Amino acid sequence: MSTLSELHRAIGGRLRCSDAPGSADPSPLGPVQSDSRRIEPGNVFWALRGPNHHGEMFLDEAFRRGASGAVVSDESPRPEGRWMLQVSDAQQSLETWAQWRRRRSMAAVVAVTGSAGKTTARQMIDAVLESRLRGTASPGNFNNRIGVPLSMTAIEPEHDYAVLEMGASAPGEIAELAELAWPQIGVITCVGDAHLGGFGSRQAIARAKAELLAALPTDGAAVVADDPLLREAAGRCAAPVVWVGSDDRCDLRATDVESARGRLTFTVDGCEFCVPVWGRHHLTAALCALAVGRMFGIRLEEMADSLRAFRPMPMRCDVREIGGATIIDDTYNSNPTAMRAALELLRDIDAPGRRIVICGDMAELGEQSISLHDEMGRQIVDLGRAEWLVACGEFSHQVVQGACAVGMPQGHAISCPSVDQSVPYVCKTISPGDVVLIKGSRKMCMERLVEAILGEKEQEAVA
Repeated sequence: MSTLSELHRAIGGRLRCSDAPGSADPSPLGPVQSDSRRIEPGNVFWALRGPNHHGEMFLDEAFRRGASGAVVSDESPRPEGRWMLQVSDAQQSLETWAQWRRRRSMAAVVAVTGSAGKTTARQMIDAVLESRLRGTASPGNFNNRIGVPLSMTAIEPEHDYAVLEMGASAPGEIAELAELAWPQIGVITCVGDAHLGGFGSRQAIARAKAELLAALPTDGAAVVADDPLLREAAGRCAAPVVWVGSDDRCDLRATDVESARGRLTFTVDGCEFCVPVWGRHHLTAALCALAVGRMFGIRLEEMADSLRAFRPMPMRCDVREIGGATIIDDTYNSNPTAMRAALELLRDIDAPGRRIVICGDMAELGEQSISLHDEMGRQIVDLGRAEWLVACGEFSHQVVQGACAVGMPQGHAISCPSVDQSVPYVCKTISPGDVVLIKGSRKMCMERLVEAILGEKEQEAVA
């Protein structure tokens, strides 16, 4: 654990604390938090600045929740018994502190990116490594210029590994994050249609993901999902590349792949795996985890045990029964690639009732937003085999239009400008025996519909 004295020496600034001037508390620092709502006793509050607020606005809440001290950019009142470190730029100081933590550890950094599946891959990699080794992994969706350095502040000298998730919405962002984190192993899960507004094409997305490969040292390694665009981009990698997938050309290949009733089963080199997840699309994440685990010397049989106990994060293909209906809660985020995978899961789930899709806008698709939402509507029918649709958001009309163009009756497709306006239709539409996919981009907060359905069914049960 680091101390306040080390923090002060690493990032500089003006330290104010209860001790004599120039001294600092030698006791260990707690974890760093930039969200005052997540502060726990002993945490360090890092007051970052955003486009609409300054972190200093939330100092009172952070200290009330038990923060031991804070890093700030402005002169701010210091409560008795707490310390405060004033710096010129809180964001830059966070990155400086993250790299200081990175330098003093021998941990191998595993960086994970991809248009879809990177969070699950990061979780699975951590699951197989933590069975034998000491390390840390990004908490939640900490994959941007703020989240990555925050994750790095948890790296300790005794750690063997650190798994960091990296996202991007424009060219150059992955390269910047890699320069910050110095990864030894790079993992790319897929190239899809996410953030097309910032990239313009899938080819540009592939080049952006390959920025991670270009950042790897010659004595490092890459784990890459089998994809033609990624095979083209892999020439930028000076490190050896391990290709994963179910194709004969892959270095780590899955056979006998099946997905049913919340279990993904497959075989790698004679070892059988059973992972408690819904959907075949989780295969890539599992194979990436196995490839990384092998690099750390972990046997397939040991990793099979780890993945057998795997539990995915909430709102990611979380399948449960509510009021007799099967709800696929995939509300965390959405893009065309992830939506196709979710529709395949909807298609493959057996149900005595109807298949229903409740979807929200897919964000950051730029000029292709209209055409891709129309295409999503068509896939809801052709791929997901849905019989009813409730679409929410700015592009809901395009989704309904696409679904009706390939055979969905107009009376079965409802367009709502907002999520709140869709609630009455959603609750009225779902019946016992139906299987329902709920999915949309993060800004849509589609989880509100899951909560509304749960509340409605609870009221019905009481009545």
